[in-house]
Amino acid sequence: MAIVSTCTYDSRGKLVRPDALDISRAKIRLDLDTGEKPTFDRGHTHVFVVSDMGITAEQACERVSARLRRFLDRAEDVRGFRKITMKKSQSRNRLNLNTTISYEILYVVEADERSRSRSPESPDAGCQRGWTTVTPG
Repeated sequence: MAIVSTCTYDSRGKLVRPDALDISRAKIRLDLDTGEKPTFDRGHTHVFVVSDMGITAEQACERVSARLRRFLDRAEDVRGFRKITMKKSQSRNRLNLNTTISYEILYVVEADERSRSRSPESPDAGCQRGWTTVTPG
């Protein structure tokens, strides 16, 4: 389970980013979870990691983009879903020289009364720029 915390809003009704410690705890739980499935509990902030590897960086990017696209297609169907941040990381295995690309996605599934429209973004956008931030509100 990768629930970070319940949704918290400031006095203007804008979503408040969860505490870094709460995010770290959720990532640890995610690492221990072998199901590798995202959670979509209403009224909560979640974290999920999409990752894949390839012989080349291009192959890894193609593979992880396909996984990311599947996640976003599923998530976009969830009422109240909004992506908050998406952080890309890339590493190279020194033994076999494979490249691994991962996206850490922090997202919220707002309760029905808080749901807002969101602007769609291409799943490949992260391959070019690494960090994607959606300003809540």
